[in-house]
Amino acid sequence: MEPGKEEKLEQLEKILQSRSLHDAETLKAFLRYVVLKSLDHQDVQLKEYIIATEVLGRHSDYDPNVDSVVRVQARRLRAKLHDYYATEGKEDKVLIDMPKGRYTPIVTYNQAGESLINGVAQARPIPEIISVESAPVAPPAPGVSLQSLLNPLAIGLALLSLLLGLLAVNYYSEAKRLKASSTRPNGLGRMQTISPLWSQFLPSPEPILIAYSNTLFEMSADDRLKYVKPMLPPPDNSSSANSQNGVRLADQATPSVTVTPTSSQAQVIDYYTGVGEVMGVSSLSLFLSNAEQQFRVKRSLLLNWDDLKDGNAVILGSPLENLFLRQLPQQQTFVFVPNKENRSLSIVNLKPRVGEPESYTPKFDRTKNEGPTTVSVLEDYALVSVLRGLGGNNKLLILAGITTYGTQAAAEYVTKPEHVADLTEHLNSTPHSNTSTFPAYYQILLRVKINGGVPVQISYVTHHVLE
Repeated sequence: MEPGKEEKLEQLEKILQSRSLHDAETLKAFLRYVVLKSLDHQDVQLKEYIIATEVLGRHSDYDPNVDSVVRVQARRLRAKLHDYYATEGKEDKVLIDMPKGRYTPIVTYNQAGESLINGVAQARPIPEIISVESAPVAPPAPGVSLQSLLNPLAIGLALLSLLLGLLAVNYYSEAKRLKASSTRPNGLGRMQTISPLWSQFLPSPEPILIAYSNTLFEMSADDRLKYVKPMLPPPDNSSSANSQNGVRLADQATPSVTVTPTSSQAQVIDYYTGVGEVMGVSSLSLFLSNAEQQFRVKRSLLLNWDDLKDGNAVILGSPLENLFLRQLPQQQTFVFVPNKENRSLSIVNLKPRVGEPESYTPKFDRTKNEGPTTVSVLEDYALVSVLRGLGGNNKLLILAGITTYGTQAAAEYVTKPEHVADLTEHLNSTPHSNTSTFPAYYQILLRVKINGGVPVQISYVTHHVLE
């Protein structure tokens, strides 16, 4: 006898809410999809290609011979099911299994205390219990009334009725919770929201590299920290600029600014990472952990070109701190350039469309500070750039603000479903399709309102598709 539809839905929700699948949003989406399709008698749709495009966010050109994401996730799901039924679900009445070599689930009753072992339902031995009550019961002696034998039966029937009532109440509660879960942002809805942006990066067979800026500074003669290889040219020497992407930048080969120490003054070398990069690493780490994607973190000064060839990478910070970003081969239409007026950077639009400014400059508040060199940032701009990687089919995701607060905002923008949903409305290249698709390479410009050193409002400005 096969469990009814309500029992199957109840067991599905129980597994989705279990500790075994805690924060495994991709696997939850996978399991929910195959079970619901099976219940609707749509097993014909449980094919590798359809699961890849509808559940895992792959593009319509998905090739299972090249990308094994569905098979990898199926193996992980089987392992999670095995873990669940070996621990918290070992006494469950209903078993959900997905045998190897297929994506159609099998839902059966747990007969005689079965559990899923290695993806196959196997009988679990029932321990022998020896007690006085387990001894054989002798037939009733003559003179024992039939009523005395029926009383225990009546009590048992009453208890059974009470138990069935409790199960009915629990069923309606679980069914209501299952219906509500389909609209919650965590779960399938959340994965569908973020998949257009992250489908080019997740899942990745190799750990994703997160690189944060960690710039080398030195103390100058006026007791101020300065970049060893500055992007901003020195005020008295603007002739050392060269051209990158049609914009003049400080010469990267310019030697370090040398300070000759006196007997009472020593040169100080130190490293610096902005608060926005730190918060960005935190946002990305939490996001990738929830997506069950392995990653590694490295500071940019220790990067080499081989690091960017091995797999997908996320870079935090602008070319002001990440020197290697000044040498990427792919042409970009939004670039960071020095702004001599406020000794900061601007984002220049090399190919402005109708109505787009040629440059975007942050706003500072100099009136709330005593010193002329200390300012508060009121408004920043940031770029989210998806670029071609340096090896094979890997990608680079660069999250960079003009200031460190813009970098933090860019990291929040790509990891929060509400922001990605807003982005999808602007960047979706298949608006009339059931599956949203982003271009292969693009840049997104964001405006960031800042209050007390905290990004409080992040808004889309425009985007450019790259070749």
